[in-house]
Amino acid sequence: MFFIAYHLIRCLIVEAGASNDVSLDRMSFKGTVDSVRQFSLAIAQARSKKKQNQLIVELLEVIARDQVPDRPDRREPRTVKRRPKAYQLLDRPRHVMKEIPHRSKYRKTS
Repeated sequence: MFFIAYHLIRCLIVEAGASNDVSLDRMSFKGTVDSVRQFSLAIAQARSKKKQNQLIVELLEVIARDQVPDRPDRREPRTVKRRPKAYQLLDRPRHVMKEIPHRSKYRKTS
């Protein structure tokens, strides 16, 4: 279901970009989702087909106006900032477990 919704949003972005001569790289996905949510109720409640078409054209204009800034040389590699903790796993009942000294340089103070 999410795959279908994602592609519907992408189709709206392509249509808005083509009708308003806007680059697809600069169009906001999140802005498009927000605009569709705002316009969907008005489009559903429109009394005539002409009013629905007018609202859809206005929606496409709003989508085209909501652009992200140009960010050249931007790279966002997928990494994990926080490293997993060096604690032992709790794989036996608590009353049986004994604490193994922590593997890092910090020791538990008593």
